[in-house]
Amino acid sequence: MLRKSTTIALSLIGALTLGIPSATAVINIGVSPPRFELKINRKSTTQSLRVVNLSSKPVEIKAYVRSWKMSEDNKLVEIPSTEDSLAQWIIFTPSQFTIPPRSAQTLRFSIRPRVQPKPGEHRAVMFLEEIPPNEEKTKGVRTVGRLAVAIYGYVGDIKKVGAINSISVNTELKAPTAVFDISNKGNGHIRLKGQYAIWQADKYPGAEMTKPIDQLQKPGKKIPNQIIDAGILPISPILPDHRSRILLPISKKLPPGKYVLDLNGELNGIKIDRGITFTIPAQTTSKKSSTQTVNSGNLKTPFQSR
Repeated sequence: MLRKSTTIALSLIGALTLGIPSATAVINIGVSPPRFELKINRKSTTQSLRVVNLSSKPVEIKAYVRSWKMSEDNKLVEIPSTEDSLAQWIIFTPSQFTIPPRSAQTLRFSIRPRVQPKPGEHRAVMFLEEIPPNEEKTKGVRTVGRLAVAIYGYVGDIKKVGAINSISVNTELKAPTAVFDISNKGNGHIRLKGQYAIWQADKYPGAEMTKPIDQLQKPGKKIPNQIIDAGILPISPILPDHRSRILLPISKKLPPGKYVLDLNGELNGIKIDRGITFTIPAQTTSKKSSTQTVNSGNLKTPFQSR
């Protein structure tokens, strides 16, 4: 259970692409579930968040709720709350607590709108921040970890309508980077889901022949020999009525040559199954961006997810 919570904690930070200080790298807590998607109505229902202390020492936590949006570079940005904000409607307890080593604390919250909610998606984020021990405070050392749990509240009919405008691989950056150009024309957020793999072009069997790698996120998981690198697609949310460029840096060092970025995933139910060829040039050659526009009928057609 503790190992599972560790995975949840790490994936959560990546899921929101939070613009939080690097202190999140030393976070000692895990959470479940990683986010909430709830219907808002007149009946207030209580939700539970399980917070796990992954360390061998007691940890003191304070919880607080904020409003947020996504910046142009896909980072979570806190914004002021108003009476129409979901953050103002969330009532939770406890707001500060201590968890013994290898133990858990349940935090409960409910949503009670102060005004008539407008139709559409409402968003808040609950931060869980470690309070440093007294000895750290007296020494002037403050190493703080902070986790964030996204809360989405839905009012009325929610339509998640998106389209992939293009997918490209930019080799002009320090590391080759896949760029997903995505539009959201609905009133609810959308996100990518799935895997990518890097192949040498002359060994690539074609998109229709490749499959997702089972348990890819499992620590120590070995990928097939013919695949150079593999990983999870970025799951940053694309908010309603937004067009975003989602970036996927390829961390694996690739020597000059031709490669294929193979995608096995989806965008809120719309399948993404294709390979994109790109070239890593020799250092003496000017670098170019290899771009392939996604113009498959399924991917260009707006959709409504369930």
